[in-house]
Amino acid sequence: MMPQVLMLALLGTLGVITARTLMKSRERVAVRMREAERAMAKRPMATLVQDPVTGIYRPSDRF
Repeated sequence: MMPQVLMLALLGTLGVITARTLMKSRERVAVRMREAERAMAKRPMATLVQDPVTGIYRPSDRF
């Protein structure tokens, strides 16, 4: 009976530690994503210009 209780307690502890670690990782990723979105929002958008020969749109050199 005692080994089963110890194993259950160990698995429960590992589950709690894993859940906390995953939550912290998700929070860190969310912060980094918000920072990246803010940085991208501040960048100027490139204007696309169609190449008359190929018909392919490419970013213009001017902003």
